[in-house]
Amino acid sequence: MKNKVLVIFKYPRAWNIDVVNRFSNYYDTEYLYISDYKDKNFTEIIKEINDLIQTKNIEIVVFDVDYFKFINFFFIEKINCKKKILITGDDFELHEMNAITASACDMVLTGCPLSKLKYKEKGYEAHFINFENSKIKKNTTEKKDIDVLFFGGLNEERRNFLNYLDTQGIKVKIVGKESGNFVTDEELSKLISRSKIVLNLSKSLWGAIQNYSSVPLLDSDRIYEYNYILKGRVYIAGLCGTVCVSEYFPSHDMIFKQDEMPTFFTKEECAEILNRLLKDEKLLSKYTSNFTAKVYEVCEDVKNFQPIYNQIEKPNYKKVKILNIPYWYLRIAAKQIITRNVRLSNLIKTLSEFKIILEIIKDSNIIIKFLVLLESIVNILWYPVIMAVKSKKF
Repeated sequence: MKNKVLVIFKYPRAWNIDVVNRFSNYYDTEYLYISDYKDKNFTEIIKEINDLIQTKNIEIVVFDVDYFKFINFFFIEKINCKKKILITGDDFELHEMNAITASACDMVLTGCPLSKLKYKEKGYEAHFINFENSKIKKNTTEKKDIDVLFFGGLNEERRNFLNYLDTQGIKVKIVGKESGNFVTDEELSKLISRSKIVLNLSKSLWGAIQNYSSVPLLDSDRIYEYNYILKGRVYIAGLCGTVCVSEYFPSHDMIFKQDEMPTFFTKEECAEILNRLLKDEKLLSKYTSNFTAKVYEVCEDVKNFQPIYNQIEKPNYKKVKILNIPYWYLRIAAKQIITRNVRLSNLIKTLSEFKIILEIIKDSNIIIKFLVLLESIVNILWYPVIMAVKSKKF
C-alpha cells in the first residue's frame, strides 16, 4: 500500500496538477487549497488540516510557499505529520524569506537549479523539480508558419524589446493578457507548434526585487531592478516541438549545452540570432532537435522524481536550525495570522488569535515584541473597517 501525501496549495494555479501528478506516481496523493477556507482563521484552518491528516493517516505534507501567502514557518510548524516538504517555483524574489520558512521542513523542492544550490549552501536537503504545464498538449504536429512567438506578460521594457525586433524585420507574434490577445492552453499549444522559434525574455517581469520590510511593495522598497530567471515557457516550447531562443539566465548553464539553446544578452544579439536561424533551415532544425530532446529528458516525470522519492523515503533528515527569526519575517507573519478573515462581526474570534502572536514572538527581544504587538493591534482595528468599506462598494 502506498504512503499518503497531502499537498497544500495557497490557491489554484496551472502547475498545481503537475506537482500532484509527480507525487501520485509514488504516493496516494491528494491536495487542498487554503483559498477554499474562506471563513476560517489561522487556528481553525490548522485544526481542520490536522484532523484531515489524522483521519486519513497522511504521513507526508507538501507546502506551496510561493510569494509567502499565509503558509509560513509558524503554520508549517503546527501541522502534525511525519515529513514536511517545501515546494517553490518562483524563488528568485523571496529566497531569504522562503529559506526561513524551509527550516520548518525536512526537504526543499525548487523549480530553479540555481535556487537548489542556494538552499544547499544553507544546509538544506534541496532538489530541482521542473513545473511544465500539463494542460499544454504535447507532441503536436502543426505546419510551422509562424516565425517567432512570444507568450507571457508584458511591461514597458519587454514592449520596447519586441518593438526593436520589429524594426529589424523580425515579425513576432505576441499572445497574453497584456497584449490583448489572450488564448487558451489548447490554442497556445497549437501556436507554439506552428512557430519556428519561441522567444524567452528572462528578466523578472515587474522590475522590482524587494526587500522584506513591507507588504505590499512600495517603490522605496526596491533594491535590484530585476533578476534573470528560468521561465516555464522554455520547457513548454520544447514540449511542443519548438526551439527556444532565450535571454540569458544563470541556470541555463546547469541545464542546457551550447548547441541546445541559443542565448543572448542584448536586443542586438537576439536579432542577429533570430535572423541567422530563420535564414538557415539546417541550423534551425539542428537546434530544434537538440533542444526538444533535452527538454523531454528534463521533464521526464518518473526518471527525474526517483532521486527525490529515494530521499523522501530515508528515515533521517538533516534539518536546518536557524538562530533566530528576524523582525521583518515576524511582522509579516503576524499580519497574515491576525488579519485572516478579520471582520467587524468576528472581532472576538480574531482577538483570540493574539495567543498565536504571543507565541511566535516569545523568543524575541522586548523591542521586537512591542513593535509586532503594536502593529497587530493596529491591524485588528484597521482591517475590519477596510473590509467593511470594500463590502459596501461591491
